[in-house]
Amino acid sequence: MIRRTPDGSPSIALAHIADPEALQPILKQFALLYPGVNRAAVVSQWSMNYLSIALPAAIACALTQHRAIDFRSDDAVLLHDAGQPLALQLPAQLPALAPEARAAYWSRLIHEHLAPLFATLANAGGLAPKVLWGNLVAIWDGAFVRMDPDLSREGFAEAHQWLGQVTVNGGRLRLRSLQWDVESPAPEICPRLALRRHCCLHYQLHTPVKDEPPVLCETCPKLHRLPVAEQVSYLRYIYQDS
Repeated sequence: MIRRTPDGSPSIALAHIADPEALQPILKQFALLYPGVNRAAVVSQWSMNYLSIALPAAIACALTQHRAIDFRSDDAVLLHDAGQPLALQLPAQLPALAPEARAAYWSRLIHEHLAPLFATLANAGGLAPKVLWGNLVAIWDGAFVRMDPDLSREGFAEAHQWLGQVTVNGGRLRLRSLQWDVESPAPEICPRLALRRHCCLHYQLHTPVKDEPPVLCETCPKLHRLPVAEQVSYLRYIYQDS
């Protein structure tokens, strides 16, 4: 997730990642991993891969180290392999971040770093921005589940709840409306599930296989619209049989 020393991988400075001229070659390389797949699904997957690196790193640095990843710095870079995000390479010393400054830091991360990046990605993929923002909420929630499931560590509950007040797209889109918890149709497998409002299109990356279910996320609205028996069968397939 984080590397401190160069390893020879190609990179792009986080300060320039929203620049279409800088990002487009990386997306083109990444698309070669998925020949024949529509570009919206490919770009959505790239965003998920990037967010899966950047968001947990930012959250962990802020809440456990009291440090801030400066997404505006040329010294903070994303390493990639043929377009595939690998890790963040960061300076040895990150700026200090006091607890009272965290809310402003999250706001800068959302509005100054991710909003421009998502605008570039939406344009590159012909993709609705709400899908990208849904990806952010999914990764945000997932990071907290992995690091502190019961939100008992100092600062974690406050940080997780902060997202509930955030709106984007000129105030027209509330981020928390893009994913919420629901009761599971199979509580013996998993008591509750997150439910996304919009599909991330990941299933389009996979070629259908005869006699096997499509590759859906457990949070996918396509899964939750299936008959309950099919939902239970699929949850058993991904949690117990795989």
